[in-house]
Amino acid sequence: MIAGTTKLFAIVGDPVAQARSPEVFNALFRRRGVDAAMVPLHVRADDFAPVLSALRSVENFCGLVVTVPHKRAAARAAAQRSERAATAGAANVLRPCAGGWEADLLDGEGFAAGLARNGIDPRGKRCAIVGAGGAGAAIALALCERAAQSVCVSDIEPDRAASLARRLVGHGHPAVAAAPDRTADLVVNATPLGMAEADLLPFDPTSLAPGAIVADVIMQPSLTRLLREAARLGHRTVEGRHMLDGQAEPIWRFFGLPDAATGG
Repeated sequence: MIAGTTKLFAIVGDPVAQARSPEVFNALFRRRGVDAAMVPLHVRADDFAPVLSALRSVENFCGLVVTVPHKRAAARAAAQRSERAATAGAANVLRPCAGGWEADLLDGEGFAAGLARNGIDPRGKRCAIVGAGGAGAAIALALCERAAQSVCVSDIEPDRAASLARRLVGHGHPAVAAAPDRTADLVVNATPLGMAEADLLPFDPTSLAPGAIVADVIMQPSLTRLLREAARLGHRTVEGRHMLDGQAEPIWRFFGLPDAATGG
């Protein structure tokens, strides 16, 4: 039950209908007895800054999950940024702090946790990421931190991929390059392509090396056309839902919610 004491959280995106965060976190709130609720906010890019300003004035608003296309804007708007958010130039969670918002980037941690749950270790693997937006930046950083042999990033906007590669190289990750790599051991779709069945494939899975692992960041549908095609060709696949499942607890802690074990 929502009452006058309820703390509010939200996920903001454009679109936002595909988001699983309200489902996941409202179930956690109920199960753990926390007086809180999470709602979806469909906000256009031009309205993101004024919405952030308005939410900062709401005393019982306690945190925001950020999805496409606002992750880079969220990092720029933050008064305080974690090292991850500063390095990648993107953020997917915000919480109120003195002077505005504090930002972190947990997509990469969730993605890595999802790989681990599927028995996949990126150490020593050649990795390719299609899409250099917020999710792609987070995943690239997480793979670098977990000793991937190489991380190649490509994007429909080559300058965006090149900018991300330069930032990561500048922060001590020399194995990053702005280039496609269809010979990679692990290939990740970090674009919005796949939310609709009519979307073009982000890349041609028939061009991949035999035995490559194909991962997607799309939450809904859980089995995108890319993953279905990759599985048909004999590739191992990882669904996008694992990325959120893997970061639910880090997001919970970032928001300062009661410890799951103690309730306090």
